[in-house]
Order: sequence, then structure tokens, then C-alpha cells
Amino acid sequence: MKSALAGTLERARSTFATVSLGQKVVIGLLLAGLLLGGFFFYSWITTPTQAPLFSNLAASDAAAITDELDAAGVTYELADGGGTILVPKDRVYDLRLDMSAQGLPAGDDTGYSLLDEQGITTSEFQQQTTYRRALEGELSKTLEALDGVQQAIVHVALPEEEVFVTEQADPTASVMLQLSAGTQLSGEQIQAVTNLVSSSIEGMSPEQVTVTDTSGQVLSSPGTGISAAAGDARSQVEQEYQSRLQANAQAILDRVLGPNRAVVSVRADVDLDKRDTTSETYTYDQGTPPVSESTTTENYTGGGGAIVGGVLGPENMPDAAENAGTGESTYEKESTTSNNAVGKTTEVTQGAPGGLNRLTVAVVMDDAVAGNLNQQQIRDLVGNAVGLDEARGDDITVAAMPFDTAASDAAAAEMEAAREAEAKEQMWSMIKQGGIAAGIALVILVVWLRSRRGREEEEDYEPLELTDDMLAELDRLRVSSTRDEVPAIDDKQAELEAAERQRVRGEISTMVSERPDEVAAMLRGWLSENKS
Repeated sequence: MKSALAGTLERARSTFATVSLGQKVVIGLLLAGLLLGGFFFYSWITTPTQAPLFSNLAASDAAAITDELDAAGVTYELADGGGTILVPKDRVYDLRLDMSAQGLPAGDDTGYSLLDEQGITTSEFQQQTTYRRALEGELSKTLEALDGVQQAIVHVALPEEEVFVTEQADPTASVMLQLSAGTQLSGEQIQAVTNLVSSSIEGMSPEQVTVTDTSGQVLSSPGTGISAAAGDARSQVEQEYQSRLQANAQAILDRVLGPNRAVVSVRADVDLDKRDTTSETYTYDQGTPPVSESTTTENYTGGGGAIVGGVLGPENMPDAAENAGTGESTYEKESTTSNNAVGKTTEVTQGAPGGLNRLTVAVVMDDAVAGNLNQQQIRDLVGNAVGLDEARGDDITVAAMPFDTAASDAAAAEMEAAREAEAKEQMWSMIKQGGIAAGIALVILVVWLRSRRGREEEEDYEPLELTDDMLAELDRLRVSSTRDEVPAIDDKQAELEAAERQRVRGEISTMVSERPDEVAAMLRGWLSENKS
């Protein structure tokens, strides 16, 4: 067994000795890459995959759970600012059961689950208070589902319903939000919060919701008039409109004066109010038959004056009959009432928001290039580009002033320096990459040349030309290495033979030093013959 192992090691050692230096380098690099890849693969395989155990935890619950995990010797990681606990994926469900058995996470009983705890002895006040707490808890959970909101606290004020009150008080609500680091709510998101809260409570309007953050900044409050979202919408519309007009005017000035030779500023007062107008018009066409018509006629004929009732006066005095006339009289009255067909037109006009109340434009040109220009022409060109209307009260101001180019020159110099540094860095990077590529190519070339030279030497191999004396000495040495010889008798003939052998051995040594590969190949052949 040992001899077989020694033979195998000897063959491996001899085979490795025949490998050239370049091939040895390549083999070493391959072995190193294989070992390194195996190490990383083993690390990746043995690393446990993490999965969330609990998410969106309160600080107290997270502390209690981590204490239990430390006591159990479970490795874990914290994420989301400590609100999420990651554990090995294969132990998630077991750990959840263990934590639940210990009442973790404890949390607070909020939401509609509070209503399940009421008994038959609960008073009306307790019922209303519990309902309000449940409503606040459900709203808090809803708001915490928004991106960027870590915690939400909602307080609701519900007025008591009274029978003998004509005007009922409106419900109000206050919301305090704890935002994630670096998060800032936009106007639309604040409007979403107010709408969510107001839509969840009967009779509440968005204007009755106050929203603040934990830093004490008021995001939305009653009595501020326009909401934050509407204010952002107005600002966005005005900015977009102003940017479009500025781009139109700036394009003309850049063509006339050149880039960075003029600055345009446009201020637009945009009317975003929505108006509804209702107008009614009545028309009548001549010749149209009336819808209904009635005629009343009164006739009277008789002697003396007609006695008619009336207010107290001389004619109604006791002696009025003696003073009254005695001649014949006639009375006739006729009245007609007609209900004509009249056409009615009702028109409702809705004014779309986005009207322009006033537009002001300011143009400043560089005095170095605008000295010979006609400012009135510039005024007309810019006015037409932005749609200026003087009858509406629009105004434009054009001025020529020297520009301060120190900042732009410094910026240009910094940009040029940065460009040169980037170009230099790219050049050195290319040089490094080229050097690495050249080194790799040189190693490949050296390995290829060595392997090619080895093949050429093998192809140009010539058998050793040994004399008869050399062959005899080598054969004697080979035979003597396989069996014991009887020492020769020390006489003169033996001395001569020893001197001859010494000479032959010297020639063999010289040949071994000059042509070691051929001698080694011949010796390996002899050894294989002896073993066979």
C-alpha cells in the first residue's frame, strides 16, 4: 500500500516537474479562483435567510421582543428604525407562536375590538366613550397605512345630540402625525388626510380637521380659508403658466442678444375661483293666442244719482239726498284679463378656473450688448410673446444694465476644471485598464511561447548518441542497482577498469548537465522496464 502511494506521489511529482513555469502559474491561478469561489459559495449557502417576524412595532413591544430573542439565543436584525425585527426564515412561525404565548406584541386594544368588551351593565356614557375611542383607533390605523407615516394619533370631538336645539354643533377632529425621517407631506397628501378623517365621521367637513406633526408644525387647521392642497394647486398652476411665458420670451431674447445676455421674469395673477351664473329671460311673440282670457261687464241705468258706498264725506251726510241730483244716469264698465303664453329661457353658466387677472413682465438686458437696441421693439416683441394686454392692467418693464459675470465666470472655471479632472481621471483609468490588459496579454503570450517552445523541443528531440563505453557503464550501473555485486579484487586490472569507469562517469555527468531532459527521459524508460 505504501509502495503504491509512493509510486503515485513520485509520478505526480515527476509530472509536475515537467510542467513549464507559465503552466504552473495558470494552474495556481485556477486553483486560487476555485478555492475563493468555493469559499463564497459556502458562505452564501450557510448564511440563513432573514424574514420579518413583526413589523410596525411600538418601541416598547420591540424592546420586549428583542429581550426574549436574546434570552432564547436567536439571532435577529432590526430594520425600519427598530419597527421591524428580522429573524431566520425557517423559525418565523415558531417564534411568532412563542411570542404570542407570552402576550407579545402587547400593543393597545384599539379600534372596533373595544366594542366587544361591553357588557349589559354598560352605561350610555361608557358606550359613547368606547365608540369614540374605537373610531379614533380605526382612523389611526388607517392613517398609519400611508407611506411616510410611522404613527398617527386621532382625537374626535362628537357633540351630544339634543332634542330642543335648532342648530347642532359640528363634530371636529385633530390629527397628530409622526413622519419618517426625511419625509414631508405635500398639500395633496394633507388634503387626503383631512378627507379621510372627515369622510369617516358623519356631519364633519374637511375644514373641521386640524393636522399637525410631532415637530409642532400645523399642516392644516380650521379657519385658514384655502386649504394647503388648493394652495399648492394654485402655486403649481401659476408656476407652470409663468414658466411657459418666460420660456417664450427668453427664446426671442437669446436669439437677439445671445445666451445669458438677458433675463425675463413673469408674474401671473391667475384666478382659480369657480363661479356659477344663472340668468332667466322671458320672451313674447306677437299674434300668439292667450292661454286663458276672461271678460267682466257692468251696466247700470236709472233715475237720480246712483248711491254708492264710500268713505265718509259730504255726500254721505244726512242731507245728502236733498242735495243730490234728480236726473237720469247710466253706468257701464267692462274689463278683460288675458294670460298670454310667455317663453322662458334659463341659462346656467359655470366659469372655469384659470382666468388671468393681471400679468407683469420684467426684462433686464446686458448693457454691453443692448446699447444699440431699440427698447420699444424689445418691449413689443416680449409683450407679444407673453400675450400682454394693457387694457387688462398688464405691465412690462425693459431695462439695460451691466451684468455681474463674476459668479458665471467662476462657475465656468470650476466646470472647466471639473471637466479636465474628469478627462484626466478617464485617461488614467484607461491607462490602468490598458496596463492590466497588457499584463494579462503578456502572461498569455509567455505561457504560449513556453508551451510552443516545449512542443518544438519535443519535435526536435534527437536520441542520445552514446558510445559503447558509456552504454556499458550505464548498463553496469543499472544492473548493479538491481542486485548485489561481489566486490572486485583490488589489483592492477581493477584499477585500470576503475579509472576507465571514472572517465565514462565524467562524460555522463557532463551530458546530464548539458542535456538533462533527454537523460531524465531515458532513465524513466529504464525504470519502467525494471518495474515491468
